[in-house]
Amino acid sequence: MSSQSIIPRADSLSCFIFFAASGAYYALFTSRLPAVKATAGVTDAEIGFGLLVLGVASVTGLLSCGALIRRFTSRRLLQVSVLGLLAAFPLAGVAPGALSLYAVMAWLGLMVAIWDVCMNTQALLLEIRTKGRYMGKMQAGYSFGCIGGALLGSAFAKAGVGAFANYLFFAVTVFALWLFASRHLHDDITRHPGGGRRPRLPAFVWFCGLMEVFAFTTEGVVGDWGAIFLHSEKGAEEGLAALGFATCATAMAFVRLTVDNLRGKIGDTRLVGLGGLVAAAGFVVAILASSPYAVLFGFALVGAGVAPVIPVVMSRAGSCPGVDPGAACSAVSTVGYGTLLVIPPVIGTMADAVGFSAAFLVPLAAGILIVIGSLGLRTRKI
Repeated sequence: MSSQSIIPRADSLSCFIFFAASGAYYALFTSRLPAVKATAGVTDAEIGFGLLVLGVASVTGLLSCGALIRRFTSRRLLQVSVLGLLAAFPLAGVAPGALSLYAVMAWLGLMVAIWDVCMNTQALLLEIRTKGRYMGKMQAGYSFGCIGGALLGSAFAKAGVGAFANYLFFAVTVFALWLFASRHLHDDITRHPGGGRRPRLPAFVWFCGLMEVFAFTTEGVVGDWGAIFLHSEKGAEEGLAALGFATCATAMAFVRLTVDNLRGKIGDTRLVGLGGLVAAAGFVVAILASSPYAVLFGFALVGAGVAPVIPVVMSRAGSCPGVDPGAACSAVSTVGYGTLLVIPPVIGTMADAVGFSAAFLVPLAAGILIVIGSLGLRTRKI
């Protein structure tokens, strides 16, 4: 069946579901952070430290994910990690204090890291087996999931429903989808069938990971701090503040639907470089705007600008000769998620000390670095 068929393949639909559910989890979790913060009775800095804990757990999972995939396969790990996250997610909404919140966030970080690597590995396997381009569409699925998760969070927040019930509703819904999606995943492909020592990954794979750092910084700041920024700095009510990442993700999703085609028309360097400029401009708008609605427009620019980066670098890393798809995904994701160790607490600490407007200069700089880094994509053909 052609990858361009109107009726989606069962395997592509299943992979899309995992991407969409991952995005929905992330957006729902972050959009309800004001409610989680109120329930736990913690400060912005403590929320930032909790995100650091989540980041440490994520990096731990990422560092071990390559070996875990070789032993258990990405298919099995994806199935188990999703169930592990769904089981613990509602607990984040009833954590009574900082320590209990940190414990839940650590588990969520570990599970979502494995989930992330394995779903990207499955997308690469889909591209390899069908000889088609799917990464842009799958990443669009993640972004559409972010939209759904943020809208769900906004709706529950406006209705006055707490984060626990919100998170529980999500967990039950995704479990129902898991029952279908988990049945149509691919077995792994190894490009090193021998039992000898595996060769070092090419430098280009690590470069792709660095580009993901910049992308995660711009996107992640909107996700982790966008709602709080709108609520505490720009005076938006909680329901409107919860739409911050949804706005970013909406622009990101629609741009990502076109990424696979745009790569062939204008090339990776122009596509990613222009995106970095647009993302940086979005943060300028968010910082200078006085109206929450203008800030939402700035977040939309951020989403549109950063949209091509992850699909491009992940696909390019996974297509390197002699590199297993799982190893490439694990390496790129490990470097990229390393931002979770630094950026959230930096933003939280800066926000407490000098305000969010100054703190948001960090992701603005990351957008500029995306522009510079895009020049490195000229050295290889798509």
